[in-house]
Amino acid sequence: MSNKNKIDPATLSILLSSLHNVHDSIRAYDTKAQIVSLGFIFSLGFITTVGAMAPGNPQFSISLVVFSWLPGVVPVMMFAYVLYPSRSMAPKLGAGNGNLQRSYYLLDERYSNLDEYVEAVDRSNWKIELVYEIQKNSLLRDLKRKRFVRALSFAGVSFAFIFLTQALRSLEVLPR
Repeated sequence: MSNKNKIDPATLSILLSSLHNVHDSIRAYDTKAQIVSLGFIFSLGFITTVGAMAPGNPQFSISLVVFSWLPGVVPVMMFAYVLYPSRSMAPKLGAGNGNLQRSYYLLDERYSNLDEYVEAVDRSNWKIELVYEIQKNSLLRDLKRKRFVRALSFAGVSFAFIFLTQALRSLEVLPR
């Protein structure tokens, strides 16, 4: 490694710590989405049971089916959407510095054999490589956060809709 590609230990430690933190945050959003979606599914079971105890049988029509499935299925799909984004879904970054080898995160299509990868590692400026990874993963983390908050908001709206529907049915405002 040439002198210009050396990175001082303090900077390296800070960059690696930052990258580790970003990866932990991404995994945390995945875990939160899984837990909240399971909680939502279990809550729907309880809500359905309470709804079934309401007097009378509702008439089945296409609108009833649609309005009963949308609040139950869409939030689950939105939580699954939090899990979906991967590195390839993160917003694109320009190469910026011409020395970016993208050697930190190995992609088969970029380096098809070991020799090419070893050469890229030797050419790498690790400060640039790590900063690129931090920025790329930070954008992915922010994408997951936005999707998680959106799914959580829609789940709240779904609960409110289901409550209102059941309350109106129990007051016999809505047809049974």
